[in-house]
Amino acid sequence: MSAPRMKKTAVILGFCSACGFLPLAAWAQASQAYSDYRQSLIAGGWKPNVGYGLKTARGKPLYKFPEVVCGPTLCNAKWRDPQGREKVITLIRGLEGADHRVAPQ
Repeated sequence: MSAPRMKKTAVILGFCSACGFLPLAAWAQASQAYSDYRQSLIAGGWKPNVGYGLKTARGKPLYKFPEVVCGPTLCNAKWRDPQGREKVITLIRGLEGADHRVAPQ
């Protein structure tokens, strides 16, 4: 999928989830706060890929969570499961200080 097409898909997904057009099961998953979901992953033995996220000139994470990289509406977080396999989790970006939400998988 080309970059403009991916961006258009991301915008449509963000709009659909924000307006409630997704099925109820997907909406329930999308409503989970990333900070809560993150804690459950850590409790399950998962490790965040802290080298994935962007950093400031002083070396501090640009975002609240070092494993997250955000675009205008969606973010990605990279994790490693207990066996070391990588997984990317898509998030709906929280605006104005709000927590990110886990996007439907």
